[in-house]
Amino acid sequence: MSVLNAEEAIRFFNSYGFRVDEGSVKEWVEDNNKKANTTCESRPVDEDDLYRYNDWCFIKGTAYEEGIDDKTKIARLLEEVTQLKKEVEKLKRNSIWKIYWE
Repeated sequence: MSVLNAEEAIRFFNSYGFRVDEGSVKEWVEDNNKKANTTCESRPVDEDDLYRYNDWCFIKGTAYEEGIDDKTKIARLLEEVTQLKKEVEKLKRNSIWKIYWE
């Protein structure tokens, strides 16, 4: 992996028609550059970077985020379970779904 430039990434993502939060792109580039081989020159942003950024955004703040400790991971999973239980109860109360639960 090599070093990316945040401003270039923002321009590239916008050129694909994506409106991105500049702060999150800068954070993603910073995370990416920490993993990069710092002896390498910077490289142009490509379509694969767009997919990596999208994946990064999708898992950011979840139990599946890279680099979080086990305690945080467990807390996030418990929060997700609680939300799913609330969603199930809401569906059970909905008359359309009652036939599936009885």
